[in-house]
Amino acid sequence: MRKKTWQVVRRLLSVALVFALTIVLANPVVAEAKTKTLKLPFGDFGIPEESYIESVAVTINKTGTYKIQEKKTSDYFAGFIKFVVPKTKKYTFTFSEPRAKGKSPCLPYVQFTRPTGIENQITNVPGYSKGYSGTNQFPFAYRVPGKNNVAKRTVTMNLEKDQVIYIQIVNAFYASKGKKFTCKMKIK
Repeated sequence: MRKKTWQVVRRLLSVALVFALTIVLANPVVAEAKTKTLKLPFGDFGIPEESYIESVAVTINKTGTYKIQEKKTSDYFAGFIKFVVPKTKKYTFTFSEPRAKGKSPCLPYVQFTRPTGIENQITNVPGYSKGYSGTNQFPFAYRVPGKNNVAKRTVTMNLEKDQVIYIQIVNAFYASKGKKFTCKMKIK
């Protein structure tokens, strides 16, 4: 009797184990990196001097996913990120999911610059983006009320360890009525 009971328990445990493995294989656990939020203070439009950028830029030195938040000042949104390159390699910068409050239109772009080594001067950093021939300004979406044509833009560039890159993110659609603009930036 005892032997039969043990056989039934073993079979039940085997069935339970097979069921648990089936559930795990059907729904694998995916570890997702935490998204960090960067609240960018207002940054002047265009290509200002290096000292100005340094005074308003938010500094990061790690790859990962970032949620960018910008507040409206004057009639547009703009902000700077100072990226200190952690190691020499080819980097991809992906910009996506632009949002302006409500149904406000948005037309965001990103621009890459770097210090020249000459006091207070910066220069454009060329990158490559599939399907776009620009060298330093990369639009990454377009949305107007009633239409939603949101795209994402991936820009690749070779960077060296400890190099400083300034990333300026601008929502250039001046008619925006929203008080906040957000987008996602992933550095890989």
